[in-house]
Amino acid sequence: MTDQGSPSGVASPQRGQSGRISLGFACAWDDPPQPTWSYTPWYLRAALRERADVRDVGLTWARPARTALKVLATHRHEGRWASGWKHHPLTQGLAGRRLRRSAADCDAVLQIGDLARLRTPYLVYQDLSFDLLREERRLRHFPHLNARRLAQLRERQLEIYAEAAGVLAMSEWLAGHLIRVTGLPAERVHVVNPGCNALPESAPTVPERAGPPRLLFVGKDFTSKAGPEVLAAWEILRRESDPRIELTIVGPVAWPLPGPVPDGVRFLGRIPLDQVAALYHQHDLFVMPSHFEGYGIAFVEALAHGIPCVGRDRCAMPEIIRPGDNGGLVSTDDPAELAALIADLLADESVRARTVQQAPEVLAHATWGRAAEEILAVTAKILS
Repeated sequence: MTDQGSPSGVASPQRGQSGRISLGFACAWDDPPQPTWSYTPWYLRAALRERADVRDVGLTWARPARTALKVLATHRHEGRWASGWKHHPLTQGLAGRRLRRSAADCDAVLQIGDLARLRTPYLVYQDLSFDLLREERRLRHFPHLNARRLAQLRERQLEIYAEAAGVLAMSEWLAGHLIRVTGLPAERVHVVNPGCNALPESAPTVPERAGPPRLLFVGKDFTSKAGPEVLAAWEILRRESDPRIELTIVGPVAWPLPGPVPDGVRFLGRIPLDQVAALYHQHDLFVMPSHFEGYGIAFVEALAHGIPCVGRDRCAMPEIIRPGDNGGLVSTDDPAELAALIADLLADESVRARTVQQAPEVLAHATWGRAAEEILAVTAKILS
């Protein structure tokens, strides 16, 4: 089902009483809303409110309506019930009508993801596209999407992009993909790195290493974030390098593998953001060679704490991690390659020292205030 609406022409902005831009903020909120999209909309909206007249224009669903839409989209997938209700044609049609009605009085609208075509000038903030989903067959974020529905959603997304005043990409890599593969005009694609949530209160210092080496993994989706490979590499290190080395795993709701949690692994499950922030400075290396990252907020958080990172040489990770400078990148799924890289980084004190030295610059860039100002600069440009 395609959203119907007039092409969004650029109109003269109507400033509110404050003289600031009247910006509609459109997000398909979860319940509760704070964790939506890994907290990105929640903190971005707060930063925008300090700088513009921000008006919520969706999409909070009453629980009875949310339940009905979820039931409508429920199906069996790999022996379990799943619901892709936000991608269901009925949900998208209802959302489009609500957004067009509530956004009419705004100067412009910021959509978190591709939600609908609007008559009001709008920007779309993205960390993913359906062109990417078609390429990344290993992703399990959207098990409800078969090839036919994926193609339909791609066509719908292209229609929304075509009428958007601009598309905001979280990374240079995603921006390049949107231009090269999706075919968006380069002048309508803007890179806006997100802010981060689990940041230190001040710049870190180089700690004196005491006790066994400690590795940290943070990721809700254990498989797509390469958790099994991290665990296998840790086992190699324990067996062949240092039997004392420890691994902390954060993110999955329950232990994601058969059998008990191994000795030497601390599994914390899903924990609040402030507790995640406290973990960074307790570890020597952040290890998450994810199979896909539209940006990589967790890497930036670790670097802001002065912790070197291990990622993968693909997607946006090379934008953040510089091998030999603030961490390293693997190129395969081989746990032996990952274990060797971890051992090299743990043995190189200069990498940790450089990462700590660079942390203040990382911390300054990682704020939601900076992201909000960049978005408002793009908004002002399209409205001028």
